[in-house]
Amino acid sequence: MSVLDFILGRRLANREFSERKIGAFEGVPAMGLDGLGSSAYGPEAALSILIPLGAGATSYTGWVMLPIVALLAILFASYWQTIRAYPSNGGAYIVARDNLARTPVSWLRLR
Repeated sequence: MSVLDFILGRRLANREFSERKIGAFEGVPAMGLDGLGSSAYGPEAALSILIPLGAGATSYTGWVMLPIVALLAILFASYWQTIRAYPSNGGAYIVARDNLARTPVSWLRLR
């Protein structure tokens, strides 16, 4: 047994795969890590802009963070809806294929 197998566990057999599916309770944190990781640098970026303005500028930090928190809430709701709509492993390709047009400009209805 390798160290990687010890950490991650054994591979699932094909017959076991259908028994082990990620539900909404496990899927939201798993998918949310992407958005959370992308926005983790927001507070640092806001402070790097506000610090040169002086100590009084830190009172604006809350107003800068408010849109970031709102976007995280929207991202959470979006992932939650995706997991509920596609309980059998709806990846980005499947979700896009089902919800977007076949051709990029078909929604414009150009004549």
